[in-house]
Amino acid sequence: MDRPVRHAFTLIELLVVIAIIAILLGLLLPAVQKVRAAAARTQCANNMKQVALAIHTHHDANNQFVYSRITSAAAAQGHMPQLLPFLEQGNVVFTFTKSFADPANQAAANTPLKVARCPASPVAPLMKLRKSGSTGTSYGKYYTATGDTTDPNDPTIMTGYSNDYWVCHALNSQYATPSTGAKDTVLGGGASVDRRMVTVTDGLSNTIILFEHAGYPDHYVGTKKLPDTDFTMDQPGWWGAWVGICSFTLQGYGAQYTQPANYVTVANGGTHPNGSTPAGWDCAVNCNNSQGLYGFHDNTAGVAMCDGSVRYLTTSLPVTTLFAMATKNGGEVIAGD
Repeated sequence: MDRPVRHAFTLIELLVVIAIIAILLGLLLPAVQKVRAAAARTQCANNMKQVALAIHTHHDANNQFVYSRITSAAAAQGHMPQLLPFLEQGNVVFTFTKSFADPANQAAANTPLKVARCPASPVAPLMKLRKSGSTGTSYGKYYTATGDTTDPNDPTIMTGYSNDYWVCHALNSQYATPSTGAKDTVLGGGASVDRRMVTVTDGLSNTIILFEHAGYPDHYVGTKKLPDTDFTMDQPGWWGAWVGICSFTLQGYGAQYTQPANYVTVANGGTHPNGSTPAGWDCAVNCNNSQGLYGFHDNTAGVAMCDGSVRYLTTSLPVTTLFAMATKNGGEVIAGD
């Protein structure tokens, strides 16, 4: 009696099929990653546009842009709480007479704002709130409901959701020279600054009002995250939460400070000046998220202009051009990126 013929793959045929699948996956995965990156960048741009338009709506309602920050201990806060009604977040209650780190504002701080987060950011969105520390030596104590603590595991430490879109209250003093034409930023340093649209004499489409400044409270230099033992970030706990002081002094970086291997504290035997943030003319975009324009997009980071438009600036942008775009009355002619 003849046995039925059984059809099956030989070992060689099976290996060939596996190899073909592996090749197809190798071709497909980069394409999927590119699609995801493009989608994240689009969403990030949309977030920035919404915040920029909210700043405009605030101007319509109050005849001035938002203030960049208030740094008094009793009522420390930044630009985002002022925008809640204009971001359709009027149900989030923020007490403006109290600090962002006051227990009265904990419920607001622990409310995630989707519009404040870039989907490309790898950083966990909920951060612990620290008190102001000395850059290069410490990051300060943690805020608690009753005071502060040095214990990172204290269950009473206050928290807040982070913000990837910051405003600029000043330029690093190294750049405020006639050679750059640098003068005033749009939002200045406090509530008393003249923040009316008419003061933007360089033109609304030429002047940045909002910067991608992602990654807080972690410290990124170039494409690398620095270890938790590094203390060279500028106050990652006091700044960074959307309720807090998401306002920074813009600067560029020297080439020696764009790689983590060259960016360490004096205590670790490196060349970083203790208690200061290195500045330079070599790198303007995605160099360092401590005091620079920084995003998690390949070779670009986003900015929103005073007219509400959003642009992505590339890593080839000169520092002088970035600073010309960051000032409202420098009289510069902005060349294309």
